[in-house]
Amino acid sequence: MAALLVMALPAVCQNGAVADTAAAKPKPLFQYPVAPDTMKTLEARTNYVTAHFWDEFDVSKPIRDKAGFEQAFHDYLEVVKLSNPNVMLASVRNLMNHAQSNLPNFLYIADLAERSLYDQGAEYYSDEVYMPFIQSVMESKRVKSDEKERYKIQLEKMGKNAIGQPAPDFEFTDVNGNKQKLSDIHADVVLLFFNTRDCEDCSIARTRLSTDVTINSFISKGNVKIVSITPDGYSTEWAESAKKDADNWIIGASDKADEIFDIRLSPSFYVLDKDGKILNKNVPLEGVKYMFNE
Repeated sequence: MAALLVMALPAVCQNGAVADTAAAKPKPLFQYPVAPDTMKTLEARTNYVTAHFWDEFDVSKPIRDKAGFEQAFHDYLEVVKLSNPNVMLASVRNLMNHAQSNLPNFLYIADLAERSLYDQGAEYYSDEVYMPFIQSVMESKRVKSDEKERYKIQLEKMGKNAIGQPAPDFEFTDVNGNKQKLSDIHADVVLLFFNTRDCEDCSIARTRLSTDVTINSFISKGNVKIVSITPDGYSTEWAESAKKDADNWIIGASDKADEIFDIRLSPSFYVLDKDGKILNKNVPLEGVKYMFNE
């Protein structure tokens, strides 16, 4: 568990013993909150730490130690993702409200949230945690319109691709030149797989997926359908190459896909249920394989 939880919460081993990890944690930028002993449940303790995390740090003053702050922010996210959504929302809003009086800090924290929660290579992807950061930026009268533009685009994409909502429908051209629509494809699970030909990781993902025995078994039974889409657009050259990927996938091209879907990874996976609702998004390949092979 991260340094924050080591300090604020007991680190519990599988046998129930408290782990001695104090020697491994770096010295924090400021004193992290410690939940009262009267709070016995993990939820109560994480909620307390989330709510009080920044009490000892004044984000309205210049941040001199950026490395130390980024480590603290990392530790913050480690506990935030375990807390109640309402507590998380209030904590993020409170942090950004306090930072607003120092515009460089305000924008720096928003950028740090983007790198940590949204961008490719993020610590973990969480629209739920990221959105209140950039909503604060969008609502601020101190931030110029041009500085808000990319956050506006992100919010629009996340809004159209929220977990639990129906996946937006779109038309694509399959490898045989036929037009198809996502809404016409039905299975217990539809794996929407965005990839390109010039991406080495995409090539590896195509090979590993097409040779996965368990996934192929689900496909043969009709429980799963893989819809492999390139957002680069259709070409005969692409079609001849893509035909070789797998004979039990639906393979297509759409140059509108990256406008409709929030595609942050390459490759990128969306998991849809039988009703076309988004169960998960921007799932890494290992996560997809684990889901079918656990």
